[in-house]
Amino acid sequence: MFIARKAIYGNNRRKAVQKAVQWFWKDFKGVLGPAHKVMTINDPFEEVAYDEGFACNDLANKYLDGDTIERLLAQADGDLACDDSTGSENHPPNSVKRIKRRRKENTLLAPRLFKTPGGTIYYKMTEPAIRKGCRAKTKTVRLSSKSLEKALKEVDRRGLNKFENFGAMNKLKRENTCLAKQVA
Repeated sequence: MFIARKAIYGNNRRKAVQKAVQWFWKDFKGVLGPAHKVMTINDPFEEVAYDEGFACNDLANKYLDGDTIERLLAQADGDLACDDSTGSENHPPNSVKRIKRRRKENTLLAPRLFKTPGGTIYYKMTEPAIRKGCRAKTKTVRLSSKSLEKALKEVDRRGLNKFENFGAMNKLKRENTCLAKQVA
């Protein structure tokens, strides 16, 4: 078994990992095999920590040694697992992989407007039911606006809110027909 130890310094772990991989390919030129199979980099300052924004494919979170992986899995509380997949020479696998998919919730801006995590604003249209006992149809329309004020103006300009008060309109129509029958 061959073990090479090299102290590498960098501003952060990402830079240190990048320098270590470059050193490996410069000195060993792939004779020992791909870097992800034979090289591990320890984490003495515990820079690798699990949080909500943890990215498995970040270079700072690759080439982890066994102790760091165990600590990370304990912090993740079941959200991460050790990645045993085989990677190619140019695309090494990650040290850990996510088990549960992260759900990103939409934020409600106004009663019918919501914003996705990517920043796109949608308007939820509801069409009135054709018959009694049927469900109303809903569909979402993508808006080109990026702010709430512009989105409200775009909804008015495009006429997307024409059925917004259809419940009140139906009551008025019923009252008008009742009055018309009484007059006749």
